[in-house]
Amino acid sequence: MDKIFRVVISIFILSTPLALFAHPGHGYYNPLSPGHYVANPEHFLPLAITIGAVLIAALAYRSYVIRSKQNK
Repeated sequence: MDKIFRVVISIFILSTPLALFAHPGHGYYNPLSPGHYVANPEHFLPLAITIGAVLIAALAYRSYVIRSKQNK
């Protein structure tokens, strides 16, 4: 279980920069501003999904650590 968990966490961490990859040509905001990522669904949805996945993984890891300490 521990090995699979580490692989899943690694995939989440390695895929995070892909959600932040920006490109010009759409939206009303400067492509380098944070408002561009919040106002355009092309960037906001992957960013929100990535943040949610990282939070779920962190909570799962915290739960795993707490359970493993209680079993000792």
